[in-house]
Amino acid sequence: MKIRVGIIGGGAAGLFAACQFKRLSGTEDFEVTIVERNNIPGKKLILTGHGRCNITNRKDASLLKEGFHEAGNFIYPALREFGPEDTVRFVEDGLGLKTKEEDNNRIFPVCDSAITVRDTILSYLSGSVKTICNAEVQEIKKTDVFEVKTSAGTMVFDRLILSCGGSSFPKTGSTGCSYAFAESLGHTIVPVRGALAPIIVKSDARKLTSSLSGVSVNVKLSLLIDGKVTASQSREMLFAEFGITGPAAMELSREVPPDIKGINASVEADLIPDMSDEAFDQEMQKLICDHPDTKITTLLSRYMPASAAEEVATLTGTAGQYAQGFTKENRKKLINGAKHLKMEIAEVPQIEKAYVTRGGVSLKEVDRKTMQSKKTEGLYIIGEALDIDGISGGYNLQACMSGAYLAVKSILKSV
Repeated sequence: MKIRVGIIGGGAAGLFAACQFKRLSGTEDFEVTIVERNNIPGKKLILTGHGRCNITNRKDASLLKEGFHEAGNFIYPALREFGPEDTVRFVEDGLGLKTKEEDNNRIFPVCDSAITVRDTILSYLSGSVKTICNAEVQEIKKTDVFEVKTSAGTMVFDRLILSCGGSSFPKTGSTGCSYAFAESLGHTIVPVRGALAPIIVKSDARKLTSSLSGVSVNVKLSLLIDGKVTASQSREMLFAEFGITGPAAMELSREVPPDIKGINASVEADLIPDMSDEAFDQEMQKLICDHPDTKITTLLSRYMPASAAEEVATLTGTAGQYAQGFTKENRKKLINGAKHLKMEIAEVPQIEKAYVTRGGVSLKEVDRKTMQSKKTEGLYIIGEALDIDGISGGYNLQACMSGAYLAVKSILKSV
């Protein structure tokens, strides 16, 4: 008899696990079934890379693990076993999709289409893996086997891979049901919140961000809690109607405390991160001396977009002034506005708009070398259901692939 393997959730992790079964075993000794609540698998996968599918990041595993925050050491064995080069090889040779490398080692398919990637995976699995869609899992029980009660009927499996995601972007099917199922099977859930999410600022700061909506600038962005810097990111930041987004803001979002009531939470943007306050002051003094008939905003626009320079000058009360006669006091105001632009945070980043979830199944209860549960034999937990979240740039999809590989390899060895 074939070993019955259930994959609960046909998102990125579940689909990659199914691919690994076909790749490593041909599914000859296994009956693999994906149980998916949506009418088609991979709904969240098609959003990755802004619809282009940032498949992985071509860094060495030792560097890649640093992008997974507290989970770096946990995910490291998986990254070493099945890393970015393995992913590229599978996508190109297994799926037949050519890839390309862009800035910061990010790997995309040449087709620039996440939908094409998803559809190619489904085509690859066709005939080898059974997929049951519109089947919402209601309960999972473990006896000698796993009994999975769904809206499409009860199914029985010998091994179970839990891969039904986190709580971010619930409209794609990531409703947080992973946590209830894991808890029912003995696991502890680390409280969840949004990661890689936009940051919404208070109305006063929103006047600035709204006027600069769509403007991108390289910054050092710091999170301040009651006046103390608790985290920072040096990346690109994008102003928006509601506040700020872009890599710097989204990667900082995971550090915003889950309850900011009663505390002073703000972000501080250094719009000229390559110079200290003193160095920038010296530069401005030289420019003022060399260009006395030039507007201050024109000089400031050498270091940031002109629209941002205009807003900083307006905010500091120096708009419309010329270099000639520009006082030391005004220089201090301008430097403070350009390098210490503070914006108060209005609310905790919304998990509904987050690309990934921080929190989930406790990593202490999962074997990092096999992804098997330490609480329930035969149960494997992969993907965003775990307390793993990576930075943007292909990290999170690679974690799904690497974890899926370890789980499938362990199942194959167990029989």
